[in-house]
Amino acid sequence: MKFLLVTDLDNTLVGDDAATQVLNQRLQSKRSQICLIYATGRSHASTRELIAQKQLLSPDYLIAGVGSEIYQDGTIDLDWAQYLSQNWDKMAIASLAQQFKKLKPQSLKEQNPWKISYCLEPAAENSSILQALQQKLTGSGLAAQIIFSSNRDVDILPQTSNKGNALTYLQKRLQIPSKATLVCGDSGNDISMFEQDVRGVIVANALPELLGWHREYGTENHYLAGSTCAWGIMEGMTYFWDF
Repeated sequence: MKFLLVTDLDNTLVGDDAATQVLNQRLQSKRSQICLIYATGRSHASTRELIAQKQLLSPDYLIAGVGSEIYQDGTIDLDWAQYLSQNWDKMAIASLAQQFKKLKPQSLKEQNPWKISYCLEPAAENSSILQALQQKLTGSGLAAQIIFSSNRDVDILPQTSNKGNALTYLQKRLQIPSKATLVCGDSGNDISMFEQDVRGVIVANALPELLGWHREYGTENHYLAGSTCAWGIMEGMTYFWDF
């Protein structure tokens, strides 16, 4: 049976160089058995830089931009792009978001046709700001969702776009069953993956936003690792797959 490993990058696969190297070796030894997918908030270009810098294995697929883009061997998945483009009005959404002065646009390289990204400095009123933004979007008839992660990153995406939906899209294409699919993450933008009918590993260094979700919604399909970063991924692989 083929296995599907879907992992976030920053502070999950990457974050402890020694652990990453050990996991790379373990995955390489089982490469014929495992389909490897990276699911990240990073852009395609930023991800390629990180792969080279940290000497990561080349993934079979890349879910970039919090699920707003899917790549295989550097080529964007046009079917996914077309799917996300339905009812998506980026210009109107960006214009509306400009009304919220505390939202600071991220660099151009982190933007793409299906994602508008901002930074929001940590503050007590952030939840009310994001709630007001979502209400404005909904009230204006704009189909979009807001994903807030790492206590600073604000991504506005099509309603159908997130890591979890992108994962399910690829899982169906690859015809790999839920029990053979393992997702790994540490932050709020990973929650959508854990909401799918798959196995999940939350690394020990996960942020409060993900740990809080796990306390409320976690199931027997979710494993809270005792180890951080890639050590936690390996712990989960052993727990679920006996690898």
